[in-house]
Amino acid sequence: MIGDVVHIKPHHLPPARRILELISEPMEKSRGVFTITIGGESGSGKSTLGLAIRQLLETAGRHCFIFHIDDYFKLPPRDNHNNRLKDLGNVGPGEVDLDLMQQHIYQMKEGAPEIEKPLIHYKENRIRRVTVDVDNVEVIIAEGTYTTLLDGIDCKVFMLRNYLDTYENRVERARDPIIPFNEKVLEIEHTIIKEHAAKADILVDKDYNIHSKKTNRTQA
Repeated sequence: MIGDVVHIKPHHLPPARRILELISEPMEKSRGVFTITIGGESGSGKSTLGLAIRQLLETAGRHCFIFHIDDYFKLPPRDNHNNRLKDLGNVGPGEVDLDLMQQHIYQMKEGAPEIEKPLIHYKENRIRRVTVDVDNVEVIIAEGTYTTLLDGIDCKVFMLRNYLDTYENRVERARDPIIPFNEKVLEIEHTIIKEHAAKADILVDKDYNIHSKKTNRTQA
C-alpha cells in the first residue's frame, strides 16, 4: 500500500531468525516456491515481521516476494470505511479479495515471470493495477489479517497479540484514528481472527516468543 510506512526495528530480527531456523529443513526440501503466511490482528507486527524475514532471506541470497493484504481490499480505504459505517456486518474476510491473492500465489508457484496485482494508494483513496516482476522468486510471504485462510501454504505464522495489546503500536503508526467506531471494528475483527490461530504452524506471542506447534516447544 502506497502511503503506509513500516520500519523494521531491532526486536523484529531475532523472532524472524528463529522462524527461519524452524522452517529451514522444509524450505530446503521444497522443490518449488516456498510459501509463508503471517496472520493476526491490526497492529500486531505482521508487516514488520514479514519485512524482517525477507531481509534475512535476501541477505542469504534467496529472492523473496511479499503480498500485503491491504492491497487486496475490494474497496479503497475511505470507501471501505464508509461501507463499514453503513453496516458493521460488512467487517470481515469478505472485504478482501482472498481469491485473487490465492490466484496470484498459485501463478507464482507455477513459474509465472510476472503478475498484475492491485496496489492501493492510501492518500489518493484509489486502487491501481501494477505489473510486477516475480521471475526467480524462491519464497513468497503473504501477510495480513486473514492470510491464515489461504490454501496450499507451506508454513502459517500467526501473531497472538490482540487489538488491546497493540493500542500503543497503532497510536504510533497513526494510520487510522483511535476513535470508538474503529475500536468496535477491531473488536469484531478480534472475534473473527482469534479462531485462526488454530490453523497456524507457528505462533508469535506478544513478547515475540516463538511457539512451534509442530515441535511443541517454545523459543525465547
